[in-house]
Amino acid sequence: MTKRLGYLGEPLRWGAHWAFVRDVGAMSLLRLTGGSLLFASQVLLAGWLGPTAFGIYTFAWAWVAVLGALAAFGLPATAVRFISAYREADSSSRIRGLITFSRAATLGFSLAITAAAMIIAALTVPDSPYHPTLRVALLAVPVLAFLNLDAAFARGFGWMAISTIAEQVGRPLLLIALGWLMVEAFGWRSAPMLAAGCALAYLIATLWQHIVLRMRIAPIVRRGPAEVERGAWLHMASAMFLLNSAQMLRVNADPLLVGVLIGPLDLGIYTAAVRTATLVSFVLTITSLVAQPNLSAIHAWQRREELERFFAAATRLTFVLSVTAAALLCIAGPFILRLFGQAFTAGYPTLLILLAGHVAAARFGPVTSLLVMTGHQRTAASIQGVSTLVSALLIVALIAPFGVIGAASAVALSAFATQLALYSAARRRLDVRLQPLQLRGLLRVKAP
Repeated sequence: MTKRLGYLGEPLRWGAHWAFVRDVGAMSLLRLTGGSLLFASQVLLAGWLGPTAFGIYTFAWAWVAVLGALAAFGLPATAVRFISAYREADSSSRIRGLITFSRAATLGFSLAITAAAMIIAALTVPDSPYHPTLRVALLAVPVLAFLNLDAAFARGFGWMAISTIAEQVGRPLLLIALGWLMVEAFGWRSAPMLAAGCALAYLIATLWQHIVLRMRIAPIVRRGPAEVERGAWLHMASAMFLLNSAQMLRVNADPLLVGVLIGPLDLGIYTAAVRTATLVSFVLTITSLVAQPNLSAIHAWQRREELERFFAAATRLTFVLSVTAAALLCIAGPFILRLFGQAFTAGYPTLLILLAGHVAAARFGPVTSLLVMTGHQRTAASIQGVSTLVSALLIVALIAPFGVIGAASAVALSAFATQLALYSAARRRLDVRLQPLQLRGLLRVKAP
């Protein structure tokens, strides 16, 4: 019998674990393709707009990312957890009720958030250089909310490719095509016009995903009575709303604060470093998304040892892939940043700091998904809320003396501290043994 990888391969011998690795591989391929397209779109936007206008564009879309995540009111993660559980129970009526309820609630809440955001922006920053672009970009908030919700439905059914293609591949591809048309054919190089192009790309991708998803769901969940468990759904959704609020504010606090405290020029350079470093963070994002339905199902079966093994396997895979990607970006970083323009190479030190933070966070694996899918979403929300506040204060404190380097350092420290706190909470709350990742001998080969 041939040798196998001990620490990395041993926990992956079971079918569910290999299916997880397969799905991670498939999503990694899609995300790599989408990440490449998204990165190319950012490079093109930076070239078309220049550092200052690119910073303005980034500031507006940071708000869209925050509000778009909030506009679904925590229902995407709620849908993943309950659809996975309802499938195990073979309860089509509850799946029908959850899908109908989630769509109606998302429509109403997203429209209310968009209207409120536009009114607040008009009253508070009417003369800001960011306002014209922000006003256009906010139109995409309801669209992004529905994109996230439908992607969550797909993950709940185990259709990882469908949950990824529209946003990760379709949207950046459409943005490149529409941006090129605007710039080359009509000469529109302003941030508001390209923000409108991005909003249109979101709309087309969302409509495509919605149509495909309805066609896939229809044969499985046929027409019939809908059973509504509104109380259970809203209980989890309210906690997920707080969790998503904290997560999105923490993730986007640095560009928003850099834009306000320093200005659009430095924000443009900082954004180039952030976009490059994201090629590492997407590994943790992928494993977290793929792991969610598996964690929910294993927890529903009450198989404690299987949960321990599965999470350990996911953590090891996450860390190995993250370290590999970070090492490559450390070498290629200056060349990649130069693609944005010569002025953007000043962001290389910032890139190195962000990469270190992403690798440190990956060491703890998809721990947020573990807490959420096992019913401890309020614990995760509390930790993320405290982390968001601390991170924002740290960014403000370090920006004044160190500029964008200070912002990147605050983000890296916050990412590590947040994951550590979530990991510690999971060990306390769950009746499972979560062992810290052993770096020594991670790929040691053991004889059978």
